[in-house]
Amino acid sequence: MAASPRFGGHGPLLCGLALTRIIGWGSTFYSPSVLVSALDRDIGLNTEIVFGGITILLITGALVAPAIGRRLDREGTRRSMCVGAVACALGLAILSLAQGPVSYLASWFVIGIGHALSLANVGNVTIAQLMGDRTRRVIGLMMLVTGLASSVFWPLTAALMDAFGWRTTLLVFAAMQIVIVLPIYAAVPRFHHLPPSAPAGAVAASLAAENGRVAPEARRAAFWLVALAFSASGLVSWGLPLHLITLFQEAGLTQAEAVWIASLSGPATIAARAVDAMAGERLPAEKVALFGLLLGPVMCLALPLVPMTTMAAAAFVLLFSAALGVISVARATLPLALFGRNGFAAMLGRLTVPQNITFAAAPLLFAVLVERFGADATLIVSAAIQAIGFAAMLALVRMLARA
Repeated sequence: MAASPRFGGHGPLLCGLALTRIIGWGSTFYSPSVLVSALDRDIGLNTEIVFGGITILLITGALVAPAIGRRLDREGTRRSMCVGAVACALGLAILSLAQGPVSYLASWFVIGIGHALSLANVGNVTIAQLMGDRTRRVIGLMMLVTGLASSVFWPLTAALMDAFGWRTTLLVFAAMQIVIVLPIYAAVPRFHHLPPSAPAGAVAASLAAENGRVAPEARRAAFWLVALAFSASGLVSWGLPLHLITLFQEAGLTQAEAVWIASLSGPATIAARAVDAMAGERLPAEKVALFGLLLGPVMCLALPLVPMTTMAAAAFVLLFSAALGVISVARATLPLALFGRNGFAAMLGRLTVPQNITFAAAPLLFAVLVERFGADATLIVSAAIQAIGFAAMLALVRMLARA
């Protein structure tokens, strides 16, 4: 990445920002998966409370994202990201001192503020402000790297816990925010909507890119179609994968078979993101999203209709996860293509509200579906929810074709 002239001299900074994503997501969002047993043993927190921290993180992000987005459009992302790194460090330090559910959950509120200020949408806005018309490919590459966060931080968290305990582990993560992440954020250049010395042609091209493809009178309808499409797909993508092992076991696979098949999800998602990052610019982002939103429900409907074998389950995981990988990239890049760079951060902030609320509700909803209705019914409900997202995206594609 650093050596390619296509990144306009920003290669080293983009590599640094990729590192901050791995540290940011790995030390916050993914860490409870490893910490849960120690938190239960030492301070009596059950699984629901431990993962309730993630729910607080998402809801906090939904509450503050619109205001943060408006500020990012005015002054760029550097100050926000630096403050976010400090807030994440503070939240992790408070988490290391937790004595019970109240202090534990309060720490996640602080982490959620830091997360909203420095990760989530802010990283994509930074790339849009740095890379211009190369944003889609770079966001795809960044999301590809972000997919490694769990692979890096799950074993790292476990190793640090074994050596020093969970409290010291969280202090190490807090120190990473200050020592590694903060200096990288501080290197982000100040944002200018247009270079002062840009030639007239470049100014015209930049202004065209800022306007987006949606006419002003159609923006409200387009916004709600995008929000509905990605919220519906996100409700499934943040809920169903957490219960794949249980679903496969209920359908007759052994635990060992279910585990290794479910583990195919990560590589399939990363592979789909890689393909989209390399070749996706040849297709409009909304048509790529439409394909993913069609493939997901088709797979959920097909699995209950075929005998449950290891091959059928593996095919489902590979194709369903590939669909999720494509949609996750489209979720970050489609708003830029539709609405332009002008107000991009504010638009992402507004989209965060319905999306984060559905993301936060997804694990509990699917836990109830699996427990009360079983595997086949859960897959059918998943297909129905995703079909709503597909219908919304299809309406958006037709709207753009008419325009």
